[in-house]
Amino acid sequence: MNASELLQRYAAGERDFTGVKLPRVRLLDVNLSRAIFRSADLSNASLDWTILSYADLSYANLRGARLGEASLDGVNLEGADLSGVVCGQTGFFDANLSHVNLRGAILTETSFDDANLSFADLRDAQNFSINRCKKAIFHETIMPDGSIRSDNG
Repeated sequence: MNASELLQRYAAGERDFTGVKLPRVRLLDVNLSRAIFRSADLSNASLDWTILSYADLSYANLRGARLGEASLDGVNLEGADLSGVVCGQTGFFDANLSHVNLRGAILTETSFDDANLSFADLRDAQNFSINRCKKAIFHETIMPDGSIRSDNG
């Protein structure tokens, strides 16, 4: 499968792309909301300006992907590998990022408001701002400096 075929199938109403292998795919400025990419390989993908709201990317490989200004509201990224991703003005609002690997990610102006960051690994993440984490859940979260954060309530 390539990007063109994926977009055609999505336009035809298909949403389940579990396990698809599309490393280095370019899907810029497209709407893939509610798509299922569980355990997919989207490593080094270009997903700038892409709408992935309420998509299921659990256990997906997004290592090194570009997510600049992507909309990831309500996305499920549980257990996903986002190490080395490049985000800029990206919104992970109300997203499930539990057990996600964000090691070495670039998180410029990236928002995690209302996100679940339980057991997430943010070691060596750049430009992470706690001020962009309103009402986020931290439980055994490894912060960029290697410290462990758990909030009560």
